[in-house]
Amino acid sequence: MASPFDRLMDTARPHLPGAIDTAIKQELFMVCHTFFNMSDTWREDIDFVSVAGSKEADVMPFAGRILRLLSVEQNGVPVRGATMKNVMDGIISLPYEAGGADNYKAKVSLTVTDPASRDAYPIIPYEIAQRYQDVLLHGLLAHMLAQPSKPYTNLSLAQFYLLKFKGGIDREGGAAGGK
Repeated sequence: MASPFDRLMDTARPHLPGAIDTAIKQELFMVCHTFFNMSDTWREDIDFVSVAGSKEADVMPFAGRILRLLSVEQNGVPVRGATMKNVMDGIISLPYEAGGADNYKAKVSLTVTDPASRDAYPIIPYEIAQRYQDVLLHGLLAHMLAQPSKPYTNLSLAQFYLLKFKGGIDREGGAAGGK
């Protein structure tokens, strides 16, 4: 099965005469990072168990890197005051010590991370790449068309696609309950 990024690349190439695929893929990574950081559209629920007497627990997403902790639940009940001071270490601080091996669920917002896939595409869930393909294409074209002194440089079109990209972020971020 072809990647949604294959279709995106095929759609972008005619707009970017002379652009090499490596450069396009590099910009695609940055566009994905910006999109997920600004919209919170890539979310994952991570189950975790606390250790008795501890106020901390580790969480690790299946793919991607945690941007922020959105919520924590214990048996379906929201845990108020749970925080994640440093998303890089994935440690959740609970507002109280766990009484036993309690089951929790953390909802986190994610973004792309290195390494990329073997074909150098960002690693994101297929459904997300497919759903937001148009928004990502607009961001990619905005980034590429704004590069100076390239055969495809076109600042007017770059601005046009940047506005479409930002509109997509706003629309999708609002739908996902993002920022």
